[in-house]
Amino acid sequence: MSEKKTFEHRGRSIHAELRTTATPQQVWEAWANPENFAQWFVDRATGEPKVGSTFTWFFDKFKYVMPFEVIEAVPGERFVLRWSDPLLGRPPGMIDVTIAREGGVTVLRLVNSGFQEGAEWDEEYQGTVSGWQTALALLKLYLENYFGKPKTMIMALRPASYRYPQLLPLFTTPEGLGKWLTRSGAVGMPGDRCELALKDDGSVTGRVLAITRHEAALSWEEIHGALELKGFSMGPAGRMICVRVTSWGAAAARMAEIEQHMGTALERLAAVLGDTASLSAQAGEETR
Repeated sequence: MSEKKTFEHRGRSIHAELRTTATPQQVWEAWANPENFAQWFVDRATGEPKVGSTFTWFFDKFKYVMPFEVIEAVPGERFVLRWSDPLLGRPPGMIDVTIAREGGVTVLRLVNSGFQEGAEWDEEYQGTVSGWQTALALLKLYLENYFGKPKTMIMALRPASYRYPQLLPLFTTPEGLGKWLTRSGAVGMPGDRCELALKDDGSVTGRVLAITRHEAALSWEEIHGALELKGFSMGPAGRMICVRVTSWGAAAARMAEIEQHMGTALERLAAVLGDTASLSAQAGEETR
């Protein structure tokens, strides 16, 4: 292994880890090869894994582009990206990915820094913590089952009014899921088997990939993919609820059906959250 360089991480940092049976080179390719990177994380990516070059992430659904400077690129070992915008008045952002073989498995360690301190920035920080937890769980699924295969991704997304603690029961419990997504089934702990009978069509059979403070991710064996139930903030647009489905093998017609059904399910979820907010407001009025 080459000598590890030290980079200064400024601001608050997120630390995450992934253990996988994939090889270090496969993990490296999943991060540093734009084609492979786009099969589990972004919609598109461009650039070369060479120091001094620009590596750009594209999130087409959100019309959002993130250009990074590559400041370290060691095949099979490390990939470090830096992002900065002086106009925002915040610390430079850095994503530092190291890869090593330990105890018969490959260990990926990620440090994402540049987050601002203070309670007013907690939602952005915690949202990114949750995002990396689910993203790395999806990466593990991709590496160990679908590496090199092209993905198809659909997303149902809409604004809603809620508090984050409201979401996890609606994403995991039989009662909560039954209000908007399922006829039966529940989501347990990471690694547990699960089977959800959907209200609109079919079932989701697989394992729980990740549970965060307000998001859940499951493998979906019937479509060779994954289901993510998400909630996050989009700045001026406010808080959003989202169902994202990724497949590495389902037919286009099946994915179109799923997109339609998940959009309908999300409308039901928004109605549930709206009813909850209305009841909370009424309770507040009655206690005054």
